[in-house]
Amino acid sequence: MLTTANGSAPAPAPRKNSRAPNPTVLVIADEWFSAHGGISTLNRRLCSALAEVGAHVHCLVPSASAAEHADAAGTAVHLVQARAMPGGPRLLALMQKPALPDGPPDVIIGHGRITGLAAKFMVENHFPGAARLHLVHVAPDELEWWRPDRPDDAGVRAEERSEFELALGHDATRTVAVGPRLHQRFERDLHAFPRAAPPVRFDPGFDGAAGIRRGPAPGAPLQVLLLGRMEDVEIKGVDLAAKILAHAVDLRGPDETEVELLVRGAAPGECGAMRDRLRAWAQRPALQVSVRPFTTDADRLQADLARAHLVLMPSRAEGFGLAGAEAITLGVPTLVSSRSGLGQLAREILPPADAAQVVVPMTLSEGDDVARWGAHVAAILRDPMGAFAVADRVRREAARKRTWVMAAEHLLVTLGSGSEALGRTRRPFN
Repeated sequence: MLTTANGSAPAPAPRKNSRAPNPTVLVIADEWFSAHGGISTLNRRLCSALAEVGAHVHCLVPSASAAEHADAAGTAVHLVQARAMPGGPRLLALMQKPALPDGPPDVIIGHGRITGLAAKFMVENHFPGAARLHLVHVAPDELEWWRPDRPDDAGVRAEERSEFELALGHDATRTVAVGPRLHQRFERDLHAFPRAAPPVRFDPGFDGAAGIRRGPAPGAPLQVLLLGRMEDVEIKGVDLAAKILAHAVDLRGPDETEVELLVRGAAPGECGAMRDRLRAWAQRPALQVSVRPFTTDADRLQADLARAHLVLMPSRAEGFGLAGAEAITLGVPTLVSSRSGLGQLAREILPPADAAQVVVPMTLSEGDDVARWGAHVAAILRDPMGAFAVADRVRREAARKRTWVMAAEHLLVTLGSGSEALGRTRRPFN
């Protein structure tokens, strides 16, 4: 769901068929299946939700397999393969004018610095009547300082990437920020551009997991899951996760069920090295550690979550945190960092008592954070049945407050509410 200009949550938008004619939307992405992680997952959910509320949705990608075409078609999304540019960069292919069966698009959506430039080029050179939405997923000023292994200067890198996002966003019809944390940041930063429209907030949905079997898996050891790309160890708090689990093991005592930390998301060929680092951080021989390579295989990820007794997201910085949202959607006990957009959203939409069992403060004081998170983990592992009861209550409340259809419908209603919101578009949708 989006928020109003002052950041407050609006009433749920009307359901589909409230506009006629329905708009044609062109979304530009670098892939359909999620070979590169969360942005692609969000893109698929967004495209599918836009189609569900009645938009004619086309997603332009550099290439697509038969399986990807079929998957998109199954959600009424038309996957468009960019015209090949032999020897040229993928971005250049995404700047070629596509043939769309529904005629020129009313809206073109680009994803941050990944495809935002292609979306801008598409509007300026091929479809000048279309609205352009610049969808932002990250805040470089937060992230780059937690990447100490890069050869270039973090401050220079942060400035360059932040300025690029703002350059793409300030002259877009609207900048759309994923979740409350990014919305607040871009609300501040776009204020420096007098002609820029205020950013719109887009909250991902927590629905779509009906019929999933919930409850703690039987057997042992109890499994704690850390999920996502793990190249950025400090950003994701991978080192903290090992120390948190070690502290939780100490708090639980020697006679309680064993605990295993499963990390899903190592780079290919790096599983062994990451396991060695995790064991060194933990310094607890009794803590079992398993590491698996990053995968986008939905069945494997579903099985990981079905086995997990707890999902951890101890991020030091996280624009949103889609992996944590997926776990909440499936009713798995989940602890998320207060320094994430997901943590802020959970505090906003959940009753305070439930939010306190999902969102854990992240102060960046390691000793305090390890002690606090370790106590939460130990409490959940002592009572898995009680933790899953809480998780199911959280899932139901989150799914009631935020759905993908609500988010997509409100986005189109915001754009179609007249010339003031629509900016440079050819016509309102209604």
